[in-house]
Amino acid sequence: MSSKKKKLKPIPVIHRRLYRLLSEKCLREANYTCEICGTKKGDLYNGKPQRVETHHIMSRNNKNSPLKFDIRNAICLCTRCHKTSRRSAHKHGLWFAKKFTELRPNDAKWILDHTDDQVNLKDRKILTKIEENLKQK
Repeated sequence: MSSKKKKLKPIPVIHRRLYRLLSEKCLREANYTCEICGTKKGDLYNGKPQRVETHHIMSRNNKNSPLKFDIRNAICLCTRCHKTSRRSAHKHGLWFAKKFTELRPNDAKWILDHTDDQVNLKDRKILTKIEENLKQK
């Protein structure tokens, strides 16, 4: 009788799970409230219920940056503050960076101090530690 080895999840699948965990933790810690304007999930704006989303301060496109999955690099924003208003995180990065530094100076300093850090984000042991950290309350 042969025993089957458990098939490992592909790294991109693990990364998507970590992004989801990071987002859930960020939203929960902010009490589903935009950290810039105070809009809560479900508040009405122009008659429409508002959403809140997670935004990465430093881009998650940096290949082996541990900041991708670090809660200090995430902020809860309503859709307007994230993408659609003139002074949104995506449309006015300089204004947003200043605002973030005012709101969370310790996190802003930490991010700047760790911008060049690199880890092997294909190492399953590292990914497991990241997942454990994100699951902590």
